[in-house]
Amino acid sequence: MKTFLLAVAAAIALAGCQGPGVRAPATAAAEQLAAQGRFEEAAEAYLALSQRARGAIAQDLTLKAIALFVDIGRTERAAGLMEELAGQTIADELAPGYDLLAADLALRRGAPERTLELLSGVPASRFGRESVSKIHLLRARAYEDTGRFLDAARERAALDETLKDVTRRAANHSALWDALTRVERVRREQALPTATGAFIGWLRLAAVVEEHRSSPRTLGRALSQWRTEFPGHPGGVEIVTTMLGAVRESVRQPTRIALLLPFGGDFAGAARVVRDGFLAAWYSDAPKALRPAIEIHDTSFEAINIVYARAIEAGADFVVGPLRRGPVTSLACGDTPLVTTLALNEINESPTTREETSQACGPQRTVPGLFHFALAPEAEARQVAERAWLDGFKKTLAFTREGEWGERVYRAFAAKWERFGGILLDHRVLPSVATEVGKPIAAALGVSQSRERAREIRRILGRALEHEPRRRQDIDFVFLAARPAGARQLKPLLAFHHAPELPVYSTSHAWSGVHDPTNDLDLDGVVLGDMPWLVTPEAPEQASLRKQLGDVLSEHGPEFARFFAFGADAYRLATGLRRITGDPLANIHGYTGRLSAGADHRIVRRLSWVRFAGGLPVPYDPNAASDDPPSVQ
Repeated sequence: MKTFLLAVAAAIALAGCQGPGVRAPATAAAEQLAAQGRFEEAAEAYLALSQRARGAIAQDLTLKAIALFVDIGRTERAAGLMEELAGQTIADELAPGYDLLAADLALRRGAPERTLELLSGVPASRFGRESVSKIHLLRARAYEDTGRFLDAARERAALDETLKDVTRRAANHSALWDALTRVERVRREQALPTATGAFIGWLRLAAVVEEHRSSPRTLGRALSQWRTEFPGHPGGVEIVTTMLGAVRESVRQPTRIALLLPFGGDFAGAARVVRDGFLAAWYSDAPKALRPAIEIHDTSFEAINIVYARAIEAGADFVVGPLRRGPVTSLACGDTPLVTTLALNEINESPTTREETSQACGPQRTVPGLFHFALAPEAEARQVAERAWLDGFKKTLAFTREGEWGERVYRAFAAKWERFGGILLDHRVLPSVATEVGKPIAAALGVSQSRERAREIRRILGRALEHEPRRRQDIDFVFLAARPAGARQLKPLLAFHHAPELPVYSTSHAWSGVHDPTNDLDLDGVVLGDMPWLVTPEAPEQASLRKQLGDVLSEHGPEFARFFAFGADAYRLATGLRRITGDPLANIHGYTGRLSAGADHRIVRRLSWVRFAGGLPVPYDPNAASDDPPSVQ
């Protein structure tokens, strides 16, 4: 940083200018103090000289002092001097340097937006290499402080082109990569078409690592191809080597896992299928000698802290469960000492116990050692918003199932959609009574209003008129959150109300998960995300578990297929959590989706996308999407 600030001082110097009473030997003395590392003394020397000068020369000397005060952390002193200069008309040749110092000072004093405002008008052409580097660095750090990590990465890519020092370049590469890993995939994809220079390679590298992170072999091949496409790219040495090394590290597995599930009450059926999927994955794992021991505990009849403590006393060094939100919340909000735990649900949104009423125990609470893996409909709704935004849509209607479930899903979708910049035109609740569903759909489409206008015109004119109701024309697509029976009503009703061509995007709940083309014909055209387990059933890695699924489903019913995959992935996470924790690009190709560990201790589950045609889900290709469903062989 010292070199940067000294460069700023050099950039704002007035070559050959000497004011009355300011002689070269005196200035040289201040410079010598700075060269010796005596920065505060040097700053005071420059200030003393500025008192004996006038105009631009005095301003120049004051700016040199300010640069040194900033360098040694005397930000309040520097700010006071800047305020004095702010009341003056800064010489044109000093203005860029003044803005640069003001921007640096604002950042150090916790005002990154002010930093960006000051640098927006700084002409980089007025500075030398070091000062241009400084501009990019300040912008990058300001963007990082405001959470704009894509912009920060872009600035660091520009900064890299100005750096010569190997150590500084390596540090910048690391910071650039860290910023990119904090950017949502959809935003990286949107940035690629307009990216230039080395930044294209950085974006492509992030995509390659995210795609192949869970497999060292395929990642190695993909990185070799990337290196061929981007020879000599700055990320090709430090970042790629580090990522490969992290993938290939051996993972210490738990030795004894306690599986905590409720085998009595309303959750008993789901609990038994989760258990069966968990054990099926355990049997399909490495040779028996290398597998962790499994102990199963029923959480139905005792407080969760008692069951949990008993499991730990029995030697468990990893816990999977509980399954219900209430016990998960009690563990997260209580004072029970935890080993590494993979809870199979989220924390309650509304507190139900005294412990849960603490402000620190909201649904986003994170607890050391406690991770959350859930089939949360809210998470699916957020991915639907992302998918529709990637497909180029901007305006939507939302239809959600009546009740608290539908309200939660809607809030999650709306928050994500508006964060992307999308417009939510209307939201309507679909009533549970089937014959009433058409009314909110007609109202949201504007058909009801069209009919009312026609009636009013007939009344005014006093005679019959031919009228074809029209729907509103500003809708890009429809978001749907409903169970299969309700979901099957939507497309026919859209067609009835003059909107058969409107795309429909839904969470997985619109489909039962069972191939039933006769009943699901009315889903044709609907795009939804679901588990690879259901939509790509012929995947080779699923074969061993599918052999064990038949008996389970014959006992519990096909609607439990998702819970079987959920249990299997719970085991894969228990044995792979240490590998993916702390690395946002690491993932596991699971049965329920591609699994990664978020910074908030939540397991992120990326879905597979399908579009219904002929009553069956087929792989979704956004580039081939049309009003007509694709043919099914």
